[in-house]
Amino acid sequence: MDENVKKPAIRFTGFTDDWEQRKLGELGTIMTGSTPSTNHSEYYSDDGIPWVTPTDITSNLISDTPRKLSKDGEKVGRVVPPNTILVTCIASIGKNALLQVKGSFNQQINSLTPNVENDPYFLISESELWSAKMKRKAAAATMQIVNKTEFYEIVTFVPTKTEQQQIGAFFRNLDNLITLHQREYLKLEK
Repeated sequence: MDENVKKPAIRFTGFTDDWEQRKLGELGTIMTGSTPSTNHSEYYSDDGIPWVTPTDITSNLISDTPRKLSKDGEKVGRVVPPNTILVTCIASIGKNALLQVKGSFNQQINSLTPNVENDPYFLISESELWSAKMKRKAAAATMQIVNKTEFYEIVTFVPTKTEQQQIGAFFRNLDNLITLHQREYLKLEK
């Protein structure tokens, strides 16, 4: 969808309304991550919650990471619920993922935890549009960064929740189909 158009050219049957212009901060709660001190080994464990860094964002979905926060680490880190969108905002700007489980992340990442009026899978599908805006904004600056306030202010267009859910379900099914075919391919390759 063109960033300046208020509705896409191709729609699911039954949807005709314009999409509403919104700031990301109006779609849910924005948070910047943090790094619990690595001098305190008790903040990290092998069986805690995922702690995401930009290098962990290699696909649209994250449910596990090599490094994890312990219960003590959760108390000092910034923890978000499942279905939170993570977006890198420093250096490698615009890498996005949907955190499928409760987790935490470092300060190079901003998060958007969607409110009940918004579908997380729709928003992760649309997040490539935010990334393009972020990359342009960062390219104009001396330092490659999009801070929490700038992230909050990014403007996007969103449809009704019903249409978001239908679009989100479409992309979720497509992602599941791709994953299934990748597994089949790897099995055949072996």
